[in-house]
Amino acid sequence: MREGNGVSKVAGMMMRAAALGMLLLCAAGCALAQDVMQVYAAEGALGSGAAEQVIRALAARHPDAVWEYTQGEENLRGLVLADQAPQLAICSPEEARVWAAEGMLLPLHTRIGDQRRIQRQVLNACVMDEQLFMAPLQARHRQMAVNVGLFEKLRLGHMLNRIEYPTWYPTQMQQIMEECMLSDQIALEIWPPHAGQEAALEALVQAVFGGSFASEDGTRWQLDSREIEMGLNWLSDLLECELIAMAQSREDALARFVRGETAMFIDWSAEEAETQEDALAKSGVEIAVVPYPSALGVPVRSYELVGVCVFDSGDAARNALALQAAERLYEQAQTLLGSRAIFRDDSVWLTCLSAHEQGATVRSLFAGALESVFAGEMTAETALERAQAALDALQ
Repeated sequence: MREGNGVSKVAGMMMRAAALGMLLLCAAGCALAQDVMQVYAAEGALGSGAAEQVIRALAARHPDAVWEYTQGEENLRGLVLADQAPQLAICSPEEARVWAAEGMLLPLHTRIGDQRRIQRQVLNACVMDEQLFMAPLQARHRQMAVNVGLFEKLRLGHMLNRIEYPTWYPTQMQQIMEECMLSDQIALEIWPPHAGQEAALEALVQAVFGGSFASEDGTRWQLDSREIEMGLNWLSDLLECELIAMAQSREDALARFVRGETAMFIDWSAEEAETQEDALAKSGVEIAVVPYPSALGVPVRSYELVGVCVFDSGDAARNALALQAAERLYEQAQTLLGSRAIFRDDSVWLTCLSAHEQGATVRSLFAGALESVFAGEMTAETALERAQAALDALQ
């Protein structure tokens, strides 16, 4: 009897062990069966801590999948060419557009709601062949920064009252510069339009007299409009009269502004404010942010876009999950990324050059015109006419 009981106990233990083994195998099989969803974010596309929030939000909404984050240092082009395209990519329209042209991105126009609320220039930047290849998440606006202490010292503090002065007119901006000159204070510095450093100069020249590189219907690029010519002449005259100064580079101009040596800086953003926070605190400089001056009397929006696109994986179930995830990120972008700044308002919105196929060409030709005018080689009218002729020849 005892032997029989011992055998029964051993047999029972073996059966329980076998059952546990089967459970572990099943669990392992289930884990292996989960879809692994890769989320790529370009360098600088997500702020500090935002990547973790994005992954957490997707995992909470879709717990049956494993969500993995690919660092921005990984090049999206390299991943795609290595046949390792992510399911989701958070990046600029410029980075995504090349893959949309290759037919590798899934259309999102039926997945994204409230499209009528989105500013037209923002939405157009994410469209190719009448299909939305990217859902805009956030527009990062470029404005001017002002040294509050210097303005108050020059008795110009009232000019920072946004109720009385929502936007400075060109004459008001010039008056500020003249007050700075009378006090031997550098008002602001511009810099040569080298590669990657043109955007603020483009914004300023367009904003001053209501110009735009794109026609109103968005069908034509126009560098030689009367408003653009007036804006370039205004900037050139300020430089010639020494109301503004020329720095060697954007970095030099930024460093002097952060040290409190200049009154204004023309290429400021929320990201720049975060980067320079410690340096500003060390130098004791308090910053106020103001729109670019404009004869139109309303703010002019200059910005860069961040959005999310979905790569076609060839698997219907995985594509469906990725589309749901993109829709989720679009809906929760305010919570995950902060202010979205993509919706219609009463401001004038410039075209985001980096988001368009010919944007790099437009930028390069305008930069050449700027350099020619700053160097005194030709008038603004001639420089812009030549740039426009070169652009027309390419269209």
